[in-house]
Amino acid sequence: MVAEHCVVHYPGNHFLSGDHVGRAAILELYRKLYRLGIDSGTFVGEFHDSVHSPDHTCALIKYRIELGMGQHITGEAVGVFHLQDGQMVEYWLLERDQKMINDVVNLSGKAALAGGSKRQLALGLLTHPLAAGRLIRRVVRQRRGVNTTML
Repeated sequence: MVAEHCVVHYPGNHFLSGDHVGRAAILELYRKLYRLGIDSGTFVGEFHDSVHSPDHTCALIKYRIELGMGQHITGEAVGVFHLQDGQMVEYWLLERDQKMINDVVNLSGKAALAGGSKRQLALGLLTHPLAAGRLIRRVVRQRRGVNTTML
């Protein structure tokens, strides 16, 4: 499904963002994403719809990120796939609230990949205090039903 020369443009301002070129690099990116979200049960995605042409497919995704202590945040994203000969040759992920994803990954991403000890998670909090504040604000806004704009 993934062409050898494929490029994945992963958005954001965190350690996973950037261009991942080649099948091996893309598989490594998705191994990390799987360990961060799906394997740990913190990311629950739902396919919403798709739009496609012979050369492109767009997947509309809704998701929930479990933050712990009964708290979660919802989000939406669009994945745009460029297809050639039945294989993905380029991919762009477009998040509705990229800052929220940056905050979540910066706070806990490296710690989760390293085993998720309390010390490692606390280090994320200490090195990114503004991200923690924005994340708390998002949770509160979502509970009130006013999380319709990006922060």
